[in-house]
Parts: sequence; C-alpha cells; structure tokens
Amino acid sequence: MTHLRPMRNLFNFHNQVEKVFGDIFAAHDGETDMEGTSWMPTVDISEMENGFEIRAELPGVSEKDVNVSVTDNRLTIKGEKHQEAETDGKNYHRVERRYGTFQRSFTLPRHVETDSIKAQFTDGVLVLEIPKAEVAKPTEISITTNS
Repeated sequence: MTHLRPMRNLFNFHNQVEKVFGDIFAAHDGETDMEGTSWMPTVDISEMENGFEIRAELPGVSEKDVNVSVTDNRLTIKGEKHQEAETDGKNYHRVERRYGTFQRSFTLPRHVETDSIKAQFTDGVLVLEIPKAEVAKPTEISITTNS
C-alpha cells in the first residue's frame, strides 16, 4: 500500500520551481526547510516600498522559545514547540499536532539594513520587519523641458 504525502510533494514542487525561477528568499544551497526538523512553521513574505515583511505562524509556541538571528546575510528563525507533559488520565487515539524543534532560514536580498530588523510576537504570529537600505529604495527623477 502506498502512502500519499501531499505536503512532501508540495515542498518538492516548490523546490523545483525555485530551481527554475529562483527565489529572493531562497533556502541555502538547495537544502529544504524540512530537513532535520520535527515540524516547520509556515511563512508569508511580502515586499513594500521601504522593506520586506516575514510573518511566521507559530501556534502553541511561547515567545521565549523563539530565536531570530542574522549571520552573513542569512536570517534564521528557530525555536521549539513543547509537548504538553500532563495527560490527565487521557487515552489518546490520535495525536496530529506537531512538536519539537524547528528552523527556517532565508537568504536576505542585498541592500537591507539587518541592524534595523524589528521583531514582534503576538497571538502565535512572529512578524519581522526588514527595512531596505536607502540605496535600494526607488527615487523619483523629475523631468525638465527646454523651453
């Protein structure tokens, strides 16, 4: 009997698309974000005129169990989701929630101010604001006419 693994297939497809088209926040050296982790938080990455925003869903994770760092222009979010220790005499028939350590890493685009990254954690959502350096921001050039 063959077991379907839709999430693994989805991540494999995503990795293939990244290889073809590239990704501004691509995983390092072709490694997948799932390797060596118990679970992986989902993220949304968006770009605005003045910077980027990463939103990571971390349900059931305490703020004190999350660490964000930048090394060599590589942003890493890591931490741990602890399993409930007390079972109160419960006999579980199914446990689908994931626990354990996690880590997501992203190569930051050039021209961002890594020293000015802001992190906020509210209701299980980590929001990282990554400002663009002045050199990366678009500038308006006015056009004059010769009359």
